[in-house]
Amino acid sequence: MAKARESSPETPDRDRVGQDIAQELQDLRADVAALVASLQRYGALGAEDLKGRVQDLSDEAMAESLRTVRDLRRQVDALQSQLEGDVRAHPFAWLAGALGIGLMFGLLVSRRH
Repeated sequence: MAKARESSPETPDRDRVGQDIAQELQDLRADVAALVASLQRYGALGAEDLKGRVQDLSDEAMAESLRTVRDLRRQVDALQSQLEGDVRAHPFAWLAGALGIGLMFGLLVSRRH
């Protein structure tokens, strides 16, 4: 003969504890979902902050590059002016130097052939 399931005084307590556990698990899932959402927002804010810092560094590097190019251009202009002044002051010396260099170059090229 099969025994009929007897209800004991512990069964309602056990059901209540099971429901409490189920509710706590549901609350835990909601908390984890909220935490994930917060972490996503935090990551997005961090990415925006990082993007802004990279943009600032890029702008600074570009400005520094432009300053360097400007300085180099001034130096080249100054050297060009100085060279023009030297050539105008000593045209025959520069002409002799240019002829000497041309002669040496011609000799080097003629030896190869």
